[in-house]
Amino acid sequence: MGVNILQIGTSGLQAAEIGIATTGQNISNANTPGYNQEVTQQATSPEQGFSFGFLGQGTQVDTITRDFNALLAQQINTTQSASSQITSYSNQITPIDNMIANPSAGLSPVLQSFFSSLQNLSSNPAGVASLQTAMSGAQTLVAQFQSLQTELSQSSSNVNSQISDEVNTINTDAQQLATVNSAIQVAYGTANNQPPNALLDQRDALVNSLSKETQVTVVPVGNQYNVFIGNGQPLVVGATASTLQTVPSAANPANLEVAYTINGNAVPIGESSLPGGTLGGLFAFRTNSLEPIQNALGQVAIVLGSNLNAQNELGQTINGTMGQALFTVASPVVNANTGNTGNAVISAAITNPSALTADNYSLTYNGGNYSITDTTTNTVKSTFAAFPAVPTAGVNVIDGVTYTLTSGAMAAGDSVLVSPTFGGAAGFGLATTDPTQIASAAPIATSSATTNTGTGVMTPGSVTTGYTPAAVAPPITLTYAALTNSLSGFPVGSTVVTTVNGVSTTYAGYVAGTPIPYTSGMSMTFNNMAVGLSGIPANGDTYTVGPNTNGKGDNRNVLLMNALLTQNTMNNGTTTYQGAYAQMVNSVGNTTSQLTTTGTTETNLLTAAQQQQQSVSGVNLDQETVNLLQYQQVYEACGKVIQVASQNFSTLLSLNGS
Repeated sequence: MGVNILQIGTSGLQAAEIGIATTGQNISNANTPGYNQEVTQQATSPEQGFSFGFLGQGTQVDTITRDFNALLAQQINTTQSASSQITSYSNQITPIDNMIANPSAGLSPVLQSFFSSLQNLSSNPAGVASLQTAMSGAQTLVAQFQSLQTELSQSSSNVNSQISDEVNTINTDAQQLATVNSAIQVAYGTANNQPPNALLDQRDALVNSLSKETQVTVVPVGNQYNVFIGNGQPLVVGATASTLQTVPSAANPANLEVAYTINGNAVPIGESSLPGGTLGGLFAFRTNSLEPIQNALGQVAIVLGSNLNAQNELGQTINGTMGQALFTVASPVVNANTGNTGNAVISAAITNPSALTADNYSLTYNGGNYSITDTTTNTVKSTFAAFPAVPTAGVNVIDGVTYTLTSGAMAAGDSVLVSPTFGGAAGFGLATTDPTQIASAAPIATSSATTNTGTGVMTPGSVTTGYTPAAVAPPITLTYAALTNSLSGFPVGSTVVTTVNGVSTTYAGYVAGTPIPYTSGMSMTFNNMAVGLSGIPANGDTYTVGPNTNGKGDNRNVLLMNALLTQNTMNNGTTTYQGAYAQMVNSVGNTTSQLTTTGTTETNLLTAAQQQQQSVSGVNLDQETVNLLQYQQVYEACGKVIQVASQNFSTLLSLNGS
């Protein structure tokens, strides 16, 4: 057999033509997202042996491959997932940070303004205009709490909506990925096991899209990808895609969670099992920021409203009546798990506002014992076999909240989520709009007999929780006896507590005529009233504690109300209202700042990974131009070879013809 120069030239011509087509494909897709540069893999054709040795038979194109690096693709997907989570979290919390930290639109200026109106009222406690100003301040305070809560509720609603959108996107990508997996398998089988590069690019782009939504893990199996999300939940296995859906959380139906659809049934996936991506950012924001913010704001509202109500109820209005509640105060939010099998009805009531925290709690039953766990800190606060007949601190009274089994019984495995302060801001409102219901005066007044000859002076007096007008009906008259240096005349059967220089002495079950030792400057409490006496009384001097019958100009109670602003009445007496709010603002600000910093870092890492990937897989137009020229030259040269072969063949024919 002779040397086939024509075949050699033709093979080179065909290879160059394929190379030019591949180069043209690269150039035309230089800006196509997800496109990986393709390379023509060319090899020499099998040689043919002759007596003088082996001679090549031209060239052949074995395959067209992608410049694809699986390790770089995995790095991009991992970084993309982390970056998307931080971006999602940051986008949600930034508007809230701007809202609550705004020096003119946050809670602090409105809170300060309200207490300033109480301070002004103390200067003119009987003035109708002053009372109206104070009530207007209360209305503005309520409106501000409601405004902040509305924004937070809208944010919560937006999170649910976005979770649904993300699940729909994941389902779409997963279904497309399964379809592409199937197409890839078919393509390999019908094209002599050659790689279908466009389908492979599409598959990798879909995986990258999924990594923006949630954390993904890719496990190659043959020519296909199996894709798992979160902590290992299968999403795509070969040509089969699982379907996700959103369902109300069993623990808190107000929150949507993600679930698998298996045989028509929804099987929830815990939030902690779906980290990464936009979806993970939404879950992290809701759990770590949104709900704690709502709880913290609600805590301020509940403690503030409770304290102001309690103090107003200890005062006397300009109409001479005891004050009533000024504000409505929310009760804890109690959600029985929808999967409970028992019929227990659990109630929770705030019995000590000062001891409240901004945490959530879970009451569970294992069939033998009940447990109350602080789910925010994951701390078991109490374990008991049965609910006490009387509320007991440390058992069913935890952090200012009393838990009660109202009816029914819990079955083993049942749980109840209790959020003591979650609804605090939403439930904060005005119990009255009547300004005359602001009780500026104290309900009791003290007086010294005009016949007294000593220098004893009794303080105006105040009342404490539990006081009723019956305590001074009739008025109480205390008489000083010089012989025994004592006072008598306290209400029969009452408990009298005297305090001198910080040392208290209790006299229980007072009997008529019993002398109580006197020391100048001592304070005395009885029947939920407190008075003080100083000076040197004379024998027979009397002092009366009675109703405040002329209290229109009295400001004692409104001064006590105003003093609440600077008192440490929150978190077990460790901070003020403004202090607690400031802690919340600082926490949100710190989180926002950290997300901004971390987000910048993750964005830079993602950009670096993408640049590295592009340096390997991206189209280099300069290089492609060189390749195009090379293939063109090869094409022309091979054409010349064919031309020479043709001329040689013609020469042979002419020689034979001669």
